[in-house]
Order: sequence, then structure tokens, then C-alpha cells
Amino acid sequence: MISYEALKPAFLNRDGVRLAHFELGPDAPERPPLVLVNGWTGDHGIFTPQIAHFGQTRRVVAVDLRGHGASDAPEQEYTMAGFADDIAWQCAQLGLQKPVVIGHSFGGAVVLELCGRYPELASGLVMIDSIVMAPAALRDSPDLKRLLDGIGGPNYRAVSKANAWEIGCDFDDPARRKMIFDSYILPPCEKIPQHAAYSAIRNFAQDYDPTPAAEACKIPMAYISADVPMVNMARDLLRLKQLCPQLVEAKTMLAGHFNTIEVADQVNAMLDRFLAVGLGRRPALDAQACQKASPAAECQLPPKFGLRLSMNACTASR
Repeated sequence: MISYEALKPAFLNRDGVRLAHFELGPDAPERPPLVLVNGWTGDHGIFTPQIAHFGQTRRVVAVDLRGHGASDAPEQEYTMAGFADDIAWQCAQLGLQKPVVIGHSFGGAVVLELCGRYPELASGLVMIDSIVMAPAALRDSPDLKRLLDGIGGPNYRAVSKANAWEIGCDFDDPARRKMIFDSYILPPCEKIPQHAAYSAIRNFAQDYDPTPAAEACKIPMAYISADVPMVNMARDLLRLKQLCPQLVEAKTMLAGHFNTIEVADQVNAMLDRFLAVGLGRRPALDAQACQKASPAAECQLPPKFGLRLSMNACTASR
């Protein structure tokens, strides 16, 4: 695997702000490029195994969000629309045609906003353990208030690091968990300035509505979850599925929030499958066709199976 230190940034200047990206892999017209988007207080390092794996066969560009990693962090508001506009601009500057955009954690919400705002930009999107379609009640929860107070307060660094450590969960060997945290999670967490971290999470948690982006997003979409109770509680994948019936779901086994590193082989295999099969599927259209049939109609398997499934069972299996 490529080491975190081996990846060197390149910069694009957007209105006086340097936006960093890290690139690997050949131009392969038959394979769409990948754009990888980091999470809150993180950077491109969360995708180190994916950069190494997919960079062997296709162009891979991992961005550092504005305010994060090697990108500049000007004094300003950090909004979902702003992050999405930055990435769309970077894609245009780098000549990335119909990329598959993949976001980890907060980055998954960013790529959903990106594909809703720019519906012709990407050929597919993947969210990895992201809080999406959060219930409205979450905005008033004591846990969120404590987090915002901590990130906005004098003990910002300690609160930020403690939050990152906790969300990683404890499935892995303790020594390996600490190595992953110290090597890939802690450096960007310690680097991001308080104003950028606080503005980004406050605007996302209190002011952002992902519904218009989800309604506008019609491209193939996947969600890969992990075993993180807080994320499971804060997202609403059923609501996302209602708005985006093309959504397919997967889950890594016995891994925390940083599953892209902790169980990279699982994540890479799921992404490989999505790229090979998922981009060509239109499950939303299949479901609509099935639902237009008579309520008494049956969805049949080939005769060799000797089985007949009711319409409800057929629909539920998709």
C-alpha cells in the first residue's frame, strides 16, 4: 500500500485559494476516473488503499476539501454548496469526464450535493458511512449541541481528537487501531483550523437540507455502511431510497468508521463490483416496471428453479 507520506499534493488556485488534490493512475477512456472526497477534519489519506488499488488501472484524483489537509483554509463560511462547487470546478480544470465520485463520511454528503447541483457531472456516486438524510430532530439533540459546543470552544483539539477516536470503534486489534488512527486520522485532525472545522459541521448539521440534491440525483448510487451506532442512528437510508430508488446498499463486516483502511479489501471489492456492474444498472426503472403490473401479477424465476415469487417478495429482493 502507498504510504501516507508518499502522496504529494498538486494545487489549483481558485480565486486566490489553493485547493489540493492527489493523483495517480493512467488515463483509461474505457474506465471512468474516480474522484475521492474526504470527510470532516480528514484528508485524502483515508483513501490511501483505494488510491493504490484503483490507481493501477484508471485515473484516480483524491481531493482535500477546502479547509482540510493540504488545501487552504481561509476565514469564511464552509457550506455544502461551497464544497460541491469547489469539486465541480476542480473536475473541469483537471478534465475529468464523467467521473465516479466517492465520499467518505462527511464527504459522502458532499458528493450527494455535488451530483444534485451538477446532475450531468458524474457517472455514479458512492457514499461510505455517511450521515445522510438526518432526521430533523437531530438538530436539537443534546449530543449534537455538546459536539458543536466542544468544537467551538477552547478545548477544540481535544474534543475533535476524542470524537475521531470514538467513531473508529474497537473491532480491530488495539495496536492496529492505534496505528491507523496515528497514521491516517490524527494528522489532518490536528491540522484543520478551528474556524474551518466549526463552520463546516455547524452549517451541515443545522442549516443543510439534502432533499433537493437527492431528488435531483438520478445516476447510479451506492452506500457502504460500517458498524458505527452513531452513524446508524443519525442517517435515514429509507428516506434516501424513497428519493433515490436506484440506491444499492452494502456493509463492511466488523469494521468501524475508517473501514476504507481497516478493511480495505472489503471496500475495494465492493467498489470494484459497483464499477463493473452497478454503473450499468437502472434498478429504479426495473422497479417501476414491476410496480405497473397487476397487483395479482407474479415475478417468475426461470423454470429450472421451480419457484414462483409474489410481487411483494420480488420487489423486496431488489
